[in-house]
Amino acid sequence: MEQMNELLQDVKVGKIVKGTVLKVTDTEVLVDIGYAFEGTIYKDHLTLQKIAACKEFCKAGDEIEAKITKISHGDDKNILMLSRIDVERKAASDHYRQELEVDKTVEARVKRDIEFGLLLDYHGIELFLPASLVDLQKIEQKTLVGQVVTVKVIDIREERGRTKFVVSRKQAQYEAQKTKDKEERDARRAIEKAEMANFHVGDVVKGTVTKILEFGAVVKLGQISDGLLHISELSHYRVKSVEEVLHLNQEIEVQIIRITDKKISLSLKALQKTPWELFLEHHKVGDQVTGTVVKKLGDGMLLEVEKEVAGKLKDLDYTWDPKKNIAGNVLVGDQLVVQIVNIDLERQQFSLSRKHLEYNPWSDIKLRTGERVSGVVKSLQNNGAIVEVHGVEGYLPISELSDERVEKVESIVKVGDVLTLEVLECYPREWKLKLSLKRVAEKEAQKEYETIKKDNVSANQSLADLFVKFKK
Repeated sequence: MEQMNELLQDVKVGKIVKGTVLKVTDTEVLVDIGYAFEGTIYKDHLTLQKIAACKEFCKAGDEIEAKITKISHGDDKNILMLSRIDVERKAASDHYRQELEVDKTVEARVKRDIEFGLLLDYHGIELFLPASLVDLQKIEQKTLVGQVVTVKVIDIREERGRTKFVVSRKQAQYEAQKTKDKEERDARRAIEKAEMANFHVGDVVKGTVTKILEFGAVVKLGQISDGLLHISELSHYRVKSVEEVLHLNQEIEVQIIRITDKKISLSLKALQKTPWELFLEHHKVGDQVTGTVVKKLGDGMLLEVEKEVAGKLKDLDYTWDPKKNIAGNVLVGDQLVVQIVNIDLERQQFSLSRKHLEYNPWSDIKLRTGERVSGVVKSLQNNGAIVEVHGVEGYLPISELSDERVEKVESIVKVGDVLTLEVLECYPREWKLKLSLKRVAEKEAQKEYETIKKDNVSANQSLADLFVKFKK
């Protein structure tokens, strides 16, 4: 009786005891815990696991731990009910509690919104999430109640005899985003490396304009890789702004001209014919073209005959007349009809001539000094007259009008007079013809004098007397 009383005092509801499985059926398990009679565990109290029969969980002879839930003594019937549910829950709680370490990331369900944050349940263990650590963004924390969230344990401390676990959802979000960003960067680098291996200088590739900058455009060449198309590589012609040539989302074909430290330089103009090549396709020596004066030089000017293609027109090729001043007759912006007279393929230059499109009236002039010619007076000047001879203009100085002093040109000749003149100087290249009227008169007088002298000179007359008489 004493031993029974001691045992009865030791066995009480709520105590965890160990025993040996005596018998197992589909619906219950009989366990010997060293008590006066066996304890019974029904299937629903055997485990938290889902089982169809108790035999799936244990067998006779197994050691088992359970909690006493009911004890009843009677003459007719003794009852000792056991349960393993709380035992498993405590074991699980102890296991999960051991998992909760500082810097450990876990998932927990939000069970309640309180003044200073949120209370979370982690397998029966309460976690505290302060309001300042709920989210990276500003949100209504109550909207998270009932949700499972990922948090990081940042502090474990004892307060009033119980362990308090403080967690941060913000830190977990930050680290998750950091990990995601790293994974994305690594994936991007891998793709970029694979794409870069396929690009070579000189390759012609297709791309899409994704960004327009002041100095060029960014062209997407693959899933990751981009190239820069500088404004200087848009066209062989001058471009003031990128928008003149490109627009966003435009698909273009470009050539890779340089690869440096994963930077790809592109060119659009490399696939286009140069202005010089287009000029050669449409022009040759001897062609007549219209050019615009774009710049004056010391010995001529530059004429643009095609877009940004200019040739040189020298002073000597402007006109046959050496007395005309090219600088005084032409302004920048004027248009001239000229002829291509030379193309230098190596230096990519060409020469122009305006005078070759005109007839040179002096090209057929072949006059000798002393030769007599006939001319028409075209105009009078203070110091002489302009006389047309064989289609060109010659100059008759006032000093060559007469052997006597002449005050006014019009006293000797008039416009329209036809004169017989002697050539004093003739330089066709310089368009220079100098004439004399008095030389013809003197030679005619000399000729007549010689004739008279031959027929009338007497022995008593001197040559001087005869010549004075002749002149009178």
